[in-house]
Amino acid sequence: MQESLLYKRSNVSVDIRTMNKRNTILLFAGFSCLLYFGYFLWETLRYALFWREQQQLFLFDRFYIVETLSRPGGFSALSGSFLVQFFYSPVLAVVLTLILLGLITLLVWLTIRKMGKLLPVYPLCFLPALFLVLSLYDICYRYEAVTAYLFAVLALFVYSRPRRLDWRLRLILGSSFILILSYAAGSVAVLFSVSIFLYDILMRRDHASFSLLYFLLFLLVGYVSVRVGESGTYTYACSPLYYYEMGETMPYVHCLSWLMLPLCLLIAGIFRLRCGGRRLPVVINLALFALALFLFVGKYREVRDPDLHDSYRYEYLAVNEQWDRLVDETSANLHTGTALNYLNLALAQQGVLAERLFNYPQYGPNSLIFISKDKTPDVKLARILFAMGNMAAAQNVAFNACFTAGGYNPSMLKMILQIDLMRGAYPVALKYIELLEKSMHYSAWAASQRKYLFDDQAVNADPFLGTGRRDFPQEEAFVLSPTPLDDLYRTLDANPTDGKAMQYALSYLLLSKDIDRLGSFIRRYYGMPSLSSLPLPVQEALLFCQDYYQTMDEEYALRNGLEERRSLALRLLTDDFLYGHGVAGETMTRFRSFRSAYGKARQDPEALSAYKNTFWYYLLFIRI
Repeated sequence: MQESLLYKRSNVSVDIRTMNKRNTILLFAGFSCLLYFGYFLWETLRYALFWREQQQLFLFDRFYIVETLSRPGGFSALSGSFLVQFFYSPVLAVVLTLILLGLITLLVWLTIRKMGKLLPVYPLCFLPALFLVLSLYDICYRYEAVTAYLFAVLALFVYSRPRRLDWRLRLILGSSFILILSYAAGSVAVLFSVSIFLYDILMRRDHASFSLLYFLLFLLVGYVSVRVGESGTYTYACSPLYYYEMGETMPYVHCLSWLMLPLCLLIAGIFRLRCGGRRLPVVINLALFALALFLFVGKYREVRDPDLHDSYRYEYLAVNEQWDRLVDETSANLHTGTALNYLNLALAQQGVLAERLFNYPQYGPNSLIFISKDKTPDVKLARILFAMGNMAAAQNVAFNACFTAGGYNPSMLKMILQIDLMRGAYPVALKYIELLEKSMHYSAWAASQRKYLFDDQAVNADPFLGTGRRDFPQEEAFVLSPTPLDDLYRTLDANPTDGKAMQYALSYLLLSKDIDRLGSFIRRYYGMPSLSSLPLPVQEALLFCQDYYQTMDEEYALRNGLEERRSLALRLLTDDFLYGHGVAGETMTRFRSFRSAYGKARQDPEALSAYKNTFWYYLLFIRI
């Protein structure tokens, strides 16, 4: 008898040691996978997550919270929005997202483990979280879908805990969860209803067939939701479309994460029968996991847009005013107009735009600012107009770009607030301050702006706000002129000290190849505080213009359409004028060398290689 007891105790201790060893291995494997998962999120998704923060403003406001909670799916929307407010930091964005995905994986595994010793199924538990990542690349797929998914698997885990619960009580528990999820988290309740039905059938619970009632209950909830107007269509009420922006076509890839959870349960239920020995389940599950990874890689390449991801990165650097880094990031990737716009914005913020303009490839004035034909508002355009000193147009664009599907764009709110302070519209500025003070990240900054309210002297004395106030022309308009240069003229006439506006005006003339107007511009503004010396590309343009006139047959040109006004402007570009307006002797010497190299270019294509960063090369060889 004692030997039997000792034998049983020894077996129990061996089982405990084996179980502890197995749990340690699982914990280490899971932690390693999460670390790799986190690295993947950091490298590919951190700026897209930051962009989500720029599309909403979470408010610690009673009316905002109550109004959000009062609508179906409001709890998941509020919890998702609460987390996204921390995404101003890419580190926090990745860490919080990784925690959510890790909890989803853990809860799926804990649920499956209740079905038996199914260690081979463990890798498949990562699939729901993995395919949720694909959905996060689509900015139209709201982040609340992740929190809703977490609530669904949490409810599934709680539902799976009681082993010997009476089937009637179990039916009440499942029905209660469906009703709660439907109202608090939205259409994810259908995923829960499918999952608990599979769980009951695969676990062969008492009266498992009654789990079909869960479908009928959810269908009833969906029907009522559509009839009372809470959901537009039945598809919207019963699918991931519930978490997609209204009016947009949802790609089917967002359904994959919803398919993974029932798939994991189904595979676990099949191998619960222990068919085919011990090795076969391991081989099959590893093969299924590899197949899922192959599908993930293919869909990842399909949904990820590198150019869009780059624009998120540039916007992050612009919001945080990391101009040196923005120059480095954009200059290494100048295959899009967006990169050029942000590059030139960063150079203007550093005060070196006109000087370093041709250190990088440029393709006309659109490299400085691109305005679509329908003038679609966007944050990039608002930032560039703001830097140009065109405060009225910047406020108009920022206001239209401020209202997003998720609420307010906080950086655009800050811009509008600052422009209202410059304008002296203090009651309006106060409303924006009070709004931003209800947020967590922006409240301190908003409170610091209160010192300017109803105090013109404080605004005028501030280097930033004072410059912006002086940028407003006498005749103000909220619409863009036919060309940004016309607005730049008005800004400089109103405030000749605005260095960034001067940089943009000179650069616009150079990139437009408008060398005729450049001479009159220099006569008009040279010597003012913002143009005490000429940037090198401007000197190069003036020298080329002078040489062009000197080699031109003026009488022939006048007979063939040359305007008298233009001819007079060209004749004024004398050596004395150039010396007196900042053209250096070194630049003149270099221009003579360029002319000589240009004459040899047909025989020696490399003769002009030393001049590729000059206005002369841009003027003669770059199409715009």
